[in-house]
Amino acid sequence: MEKTYINITNLQTLLFERQQIVALLDNTELWRQIPLAQRFAIVDSSEFITLMGESFTEQTRRMLENEIEAMVSTIH
Repeated sequence: MEKTYINITNLQTLLFERQQIVALLDNTELWRQIPLAQRFAIVDSSEFITLMGESFTEQTRRMLENEIEAMVSTIH
């Protein structure tokens, strides 16, 4: 069995940043103060995808798309 070296020097920073993003998304009032176009830009950024992962990013994107659908149905 070969030993594999894993660099975890940035692990604490990454976990802290991930927790901040989750806290922001959980704070609906604050999250919705960010304009919708900017929220999409945040979620679609490579940094967000790398930090949060593909499935979390897809779930967040669906949440934004559902918000748009709700706004459209309210207008009509």
